[in-house]
Formats: sequence, C-alpha cells, structure tokens
Amino acid sequence: MNILIIAGGTGGHVYPALSIAREFNQKGHSISWIGQEGSLEERICLDEKYLFYHVKSKGYLGKGFIQKLVALYFFKVAFIKSFFLIKKIKPDLVISMGGYVTLGPALVGSFFSPLFIHEQNSIVGLANKILHRRSQITFEAFPETFRNFKHKVACVGNPVRKEIADLSHKEIRDSSMFRILVLGGSQGSKQINEIITSALNHKTISPKWSFVHQTGKLEHYDLKQAYINSGAKFEIKEYIHDMASEYRNCDIIISRSGAMTVSEICSAGKPSILLPLPWSADNHQRINAMYLHEKGAAEVIESNISNSESLFNLLIGLENNHNKRKSMMHAASKVFPEFTSEKIYKIIYESLKI
Repeated sequence: MNILIIAGGTGGHVYPALSIAREFNQKGHSISWIGQEGSLEERICLDEKYLFYHVKSKGYLGKGFIQKLVALYFFKVAFIKSFFLIKKIKPDLVISMGGYVTLGPALVGSFFSPLFIHEQNSIVGLANKILHRRSQITFEAFPETFRNFKHKVACVGNPVRKEIADLSHKEIRDSSMFRILVLGGSQGSKQINEIITSALNHKTISPKWSFVHQTGKLEHYDLKQAYINSGAKFEIKEYIHDMASEYRNCDIIISRSGAMTVSEICSAGKPSILLPLPWSADNHQRINAMYLHEKGAAEVIESNISNSESLFNLLIGLENNHNKRKSMMHAASKVFPEFTSEKIYKIIYESLKI
C-alpha cells in the first residue's frame, strides 16, 4: 500500500511522523510525503528514500491582518496544488500530523482516501480542529485533548524515535559527576541561555556538576564566558546529533516543554526542570509542563531571568536527593503510553483490514 504522510514546519511535527513512516515502511508499505521545500522533512525523505512532494504554506494564528491574508492566499494555492499531487500519488491512506503545512493537502486527501490525524500537544491545533471531522480516527498524545469532540479518538502518546524509545529506564547513574543536559530546542532559547548565564555568574558551582548545553545557532559568547568563569565542566553544542546518548548519560534535563521534547524526556525516563515558552500557542507548553508536574515527573519554573536562583536551588536539591530523582524517573517513564508507532499501525490496520 502507498501511505501518504503529511507533516512539516518543525521537528515537533516531523519526527513523530518519521517514526510512523518507518513503522509502515518496515511492514512493507511504500511512503510518500508532503511537506515544505528545502525543509527538515525534505532532507529526511532524501535519507530515507521516500517520495517527497512540497507545498508552500504560511502560519495563520497569532498573525496580523495582512499576514493572515497572505496565509489564506497560500492555503488556497496549496489546496489547488494538493489536488493534483493527491491524484498523482494515489494514496491508500493519509496520515496528517497537524500544523499549518498539513491543512490543504490533508483536506484534499480526505476526499480520496481514509484520513487519520495525530495531535502531539495537549491543546488541539487549528489544522486538526478542522481536519478532525474528516478523520476516520484521531490519535491524541495527551488524554482528553479531544474531550469536546465526539468523533472517534484513540489516546496513544507521541511516536518517539526508536533509538530513544529503546532506552532502558535505569536506576540513578553510577557516576561521580552530576550531569545536566540543557536543551534550548532546534532554534535555541535566548531566555534559557540568559537564566543559566545568570546562575553561573552569581552562584558557586559544585565541582561535581557537568553541563551539556544545546544552544542552537544563537549567539552564546556570554554563556560560554560564564561557564569558563564558574569553573564548571561544560560542552556547548549548537545541535545534538545523537540525542539518545545525551539522554542516556545525563542525570537531569533543563528544557522547554514542547510536546515532543517532554515525550522524549519521559520515554528516556529522566527527571526534568521545565521552563515553558511563555508565548506558545494557546499556552500549550505550560499545560504540557504542568501535566508532567502533576504526574510527579518534572519541576516547573517560569522562564525569566529572575528565576535563575530558583533553578539553581532546584538543581542542588535534586542532586542531593536521590530518592526524589528516582521517584521522578519512575513517574516520567509512566506518563505516556509506550510503543506508540506500533499502536497507531495496529489501530489503522484493524480499522482498514490492510
């Protein structure tokens, strides 16, 4: 069968789509993919040898009037182009991952083939709100995301990359060093960099602390100098190519709380301190973070420089409290369902008898 994946925009949409694509491909099905030109998803499809097609799209929510008009124009163009692409691809089923890139192609695809959608966040995005009524089955990562919708919903968690899903939930690492992994996301986080810089400049760092700090391409001269002046052991990386190894080798994670980030952290079974992005759409990062906090898997602090002392104190407390860290590790590993890609394949298989 020919499976059409529609995903793009950010790694938060693309990487779970890749996990699903690999699951179907390993079962002998061919993969076609619609995304954006010159994008992460195009590079992935080249590596995976999937057929790739592109449409141009623009975000709509949170934009000004003129930008919204531009977004609507691009949606119209993408919708028309998608009609010809779908006729060419002839998919047996369509899987759409949400985000503005997906709306036109998935809407067109739903008239020709069974549509399945997946929502990664705790709050339903605009595209999936529209597509939900066209979807044969809607998959959600967080329980009750679609509680106000009546259509068929399956809570399956987020599809996590296999190399991360395969990490064992071990006991506390047997190491003399307390290894702290700081994640700013693919674009980096200026606020997280500033908070860490402030903490390093005003606090005495334990000689047992070791940092791996992912910055993105943001300017990080002040951050690097703060690490040097503090005497802390550190590595600064623009991008981490082997996330599984970094998850495996860390004791605690400081991070934003995007849906896929928290899903990977929980899959790796690691305690975390989450700093939600204040201006995330529908405040979904804070809702994601508080969901983990309520499960006992994470601490949450507001993302501003005045909280650098709170962050520092949390690190000290967690370093010295092995039982607390062990409890958070156990809680993290239980937050989301496991084997999500396999479950999605099985549910689709049973619904279509493929």
